[in-house]
Amino acid sequence: MARGLALIVDDSSTARIILSRVLGKIDIVSTGYATAEQALQQLQQGLERPDVIFLDHLLPGMDGFQALRELKRLPVTRDIPVFMYTSQGADRYVEEARALGAAGVIGKQIDRDQLYNRLAGILARQYSDVEAPTQSFPTVELDSETAPRPPAEQGRQLRRLTGRLSTLEIAYEEANDELRHFRQELAALSVENSHLQRQQRRGKWVSGFLIFGVLALGFMQVVQFTAIEGALLGIQAQFRDIEAVVSALVDLNGS
Repeated sequence: MARGLALIVDDSSTARIILSRVLGKIDIVSTGYATAEQALQQLQQGLERPDVIFLDHLLPGMDGFQALRELKRLPVTRDIPVFMYTSQGADRYVEEARALGAAGVIGKQIDRDQLYNRLAGILARQYSDVEAPTQSFPTVELDSETAPRPPAEQGRQLRRLTGRLSTLEIAYEEANDELRHFRQELAALSVENSHLQRQQRRGKWVSGFLIFGVLALGFMQVVQFTAIEGALLGIQAQFRDIEAVVSALVDLNGS
């Protein structure tokens, strides 16, 4: 049984997959959207109410802070905890995010101890009026930014390395998928290019026949013109012969 529902708003499918898998480790189901506008539309319809929202800062269209203001303005979403899920982690950014109502800032290089324990606190408060689900999150202080680190430093480092390896694995899978799609598109383009080449060859043949026809027609016209010119010259010669005969007859009559 799922312990909670998370909404992830990020235009990077890789970032959504990474966070979704991290949340899946503690049985939190997640849905994702590439833009804040899509997420707000679904939230306003009230089909599902997430227990927590993760919001990227740099988004197409409405950015993360604009979306955060809108989430805190709408009655249907104002009480839902919102974490900025972003690579921006400067103190000024964190302060501005909290001033706008964010529950905190989660980096793209996810600190799982910090994330799990914050979610444990959020889900515990949300299930305070009913039987709370059994939690199996790491038992460290809720606010890992101010609390001392647990002594198991090697275990934490191992978890971080595992998380980074998972990130690389997901990035590799997505790159492999994109490469496969690219190869498919390249194959389709190759087929289209072959078709165009065949059409070009046919066009060349047609053009060649047309040029040959035009040349043949021109040659025939030249031949016909030459023949006509020869006939005219023959007629002129005959007329000259007739004129000579007529002149001779006239001379004979005069004498």
